[in-house]
Amino acid sequence: MSLFDLIERKRREAERQRRVDAASKVVLGTILGATAGILLAPKSGEETRADIQEKSKELAQKGTEVAKDTAETIQYKAYEAGEAVKNTYDDLKLRAAIKKDEVKDDIEIAKAKADAIGEIVRDSGKEVKEQLKATGAEVKDAAKDVKDQAKDSAKEVKDQAKESAEKIGKEVKESEEKIEKEVK
Repeated sequence: MSLFDLIERKRREAERQRRVDAASKVVLGTILGATAGILLAPKSGEETRADIQEKSKELAQKGTEVAKDTAETIQYKAYEAGEAVKNTYDDLKLRAAIKKDEVKDDIEIAKAKADAIGEIVRDSGKEVKEQLKATGAEVKDAAKDVKDQAKDSAKEVKDQAKESAEKIGKEVKESEEKIEKEVK
């Protein structure tokens, strides 16, 4: 994972956290404002209870909508991150294939030259061939490392998305419990 990708991931995480914080503040502000308005309104107890019940339902619905919107946003961002990882993996895989083809071409060229020169340079040709094989092995190892890193990055993104979804679910549940407490 490059430094740019790491910085971009951290920026996305901070943006996601700001959105969750903003949604929580909106829900809390709505709850407090509605409660204060209802409690300070000059109405009878029965009317006030009916208003509280109505506002509680509205707030619960708004809280659910905010939670759904936030969950959808996080899900979309997780999808985007997954696609970015997939694209990076595909790009690295393509680069590795190109390098492999280049190495194969180099090997074929070396073989043709060695055959043309004959006995005199056969020993030199064997050394070149061995070096090219070693280079091929190094390219293969590098491609495997890139593949492993891409898998690890994809798992991290998936785990972070899961954690975010759980956190949002927990916050929605806490908001619902607060609303229920306010209603009681």
